[in-house]
Amino acid sequence: MGTALRNALTCLLLLSVLAFTACSRGDATADPDQAKSAAADSTVADSAAVAKSDSGKQKKGGGFLQKIFKRGDDDEEKEEPPVPVELTDVSRRDVPYYVAATATLEAEKRATILAKIAGEIREIRVEEGDYVKEGQLLARTDGRAQAVALEESRARLRGLELDFERVTTLFEQDLVSTKEMNDARARYEEATAQLKASELNHSYTYIRAPFSGTISLRSIDPGQNVQVGTELFSIVDFDPLLARVHLPEHVAASIALGQRVVITPDTGDTLTYEGKVMLVSPVVDTRTGTVKVTCMIDGNNELLKPGSFVRVKLQTDMHPDVLVVPTNAIVAEGDESYVYRAQADTVVKVLVATGYTDDLFIEVSDGVSEGDRIVTVGQGALRAGAKFEDIHAKKAEEEGVADSDSAGADGEGADGEEADGEGADGEEADGEEADGEEADGEDGREVAGSTTNGNG
Repeated sequence: MGTALRNALTCLLLLSVLAFTACSRGDATADPDQAKSAAADSTVADSAAVAKSDSGKQKKGGGFLQKIFKRGDDDEEKEEPPVPVELTDVSRRDVPYYVAATATLEAEKRATILAKIAGEIREIRVEEGDYVKEGQLLARTDGRAQAVALEESRARLRGLELDFERVTTLFEQDLVSTKEMNDARARYEEATAQLKASELNHSYTYIRAPFSGTISLRSIDPGQNVQVGTELFSIVDFDPLLARVHLPEHVAASIALGQRVVITPDTGDTLTYEGKVMLVSPVVDTRTGTVKVTCMIDGNNELLKPGSFVRVKLQTDMHPDVLVVPTNAIVAEGDESYVYRAQADTVVKVLVATGYTDDLFIEVSDGVSEGDRIVTVGQGALRAGAKFEDIHAKKAEEEGVADSDSAGADGEGADGEEADGEGADGEEADGEEADGEEADGEDGREVAGSTTNGNG
C-alpha cells in the first residue's frame, strides 16, 4: 500500500512538470509582451538576489571602504625602519675658555722709502713682490753732478792737507805764528768735512733697502725726475706679523705676556695658527674702557699677509677633567640643548646643560654620564624612542663577513691545490709502477735469453 502511494505521487509530480512546461511554451508563442514582462520580472529577481548576495559579502568581509581603511591601519601598524646614525662616547677632558676678538694683521716693520736728493731715475733693479736684504740696491738716480763735486772735494782736501803739513813743519821751527798754524788746521778740517758731505750726497743717488723685507709698492719709473721727499718704494717685513686687539679691562687683567693665542684667517679656511702675546698696554683707553693687547705671529705663511682680517682667541680660563661631547652632537631648541642617548636599540632625548667649548668639544652636565653612547650624525631624522642603526658597527660587521668569505675562498683554493697535488702524485706513482712493469718485462726477456743460451 505504501509503495503504491509513493509511485502514484511520483507520477503526479512528473505530469505537473510536463504540464507547466507546455503552458510556458504556449504563453510565449501566444503573447510576446507577456514573455517580455516575465523576463523583466526574472531580471528584477536576479538583481535582488545579487544585492542580497553582496550584502552578505559586505557583512562577511567588511566592504570595500572598510578594506581600504583597514589597509591604512595595517600600514600604520608596520614597524618603521631604523635610522642610520653615528655614535660616540661621552668622555672627559680639559676644556679651555677663550675670549674672541677681531683684528687686522700689521707688519712689525714697514717703511716708505723717499728720495733724499733730486735727480733723474736712471735704473730700477727691483719690482713689487721681490724680497730684498738690508742695504741691497733698489734704484739709482743720475749722480754725475754729485760725482764731480766729490772729486772736487777730494782735490781740495789734498791741497789743504799738504799746506797743513808745511805749516806744521814751519811751526815746529818757530818760523810761523800760532795763528797761522791754527788757520791751516781749520782749513784742512773744513775740507775734510766737505769731502764727507760730498760722499754723502753721492751715496744718496743709490737707493738702498733700509731693512730686509718685501717690496710692496714701486712708485717710480725709469727716466722720471724726482725731488727730495718723493715716494720711491714701500717695503714690508712679513715676519713677524702683529694683531692688535682691544679687550675689556677685566678680561685684559687675566692676559699675560707670552701667553698662547690662536689666530684664524677670515677666509673660510679651517686652518689655525698659533701666536703669543707680545705687549699689553699699561693704560686703559678712556673712551672705550678697553686695553690694547698686541699679539705676534710668525709671518712665514702665504695665507697670512699684512691687512688680512683675522679672528683672535685668547685663553682666559680652564675647566679641567669635565664631561664633554662633540659639538655636532648638540641639538639646540630655543634656549635649551639636547642630545640623543642610545639605549638598547632606541634613542632617548636628554636635556643637558652646556659649558665651555673649544670648537671641537663642548662641556656637558646633567643628563649624561661618562661612557654613554650619544648620536653625533643623523639627529635630524630621529625622535624620542626611534630605533637606530650604527653605521660604523654595520660597516665593521660587513667587513668582517667579507673577510670570512675571503678566508673561506682561500681555504677552498688551498684544498683544491692539495687535491691537484695528490692527483699528480698518483699519476707519478702510476708512471713509476708502469716503469716497474716494463723493467720486469725486460728482466724476464733477459732471463729467458740466458736460459736459451744455456740450453744451446
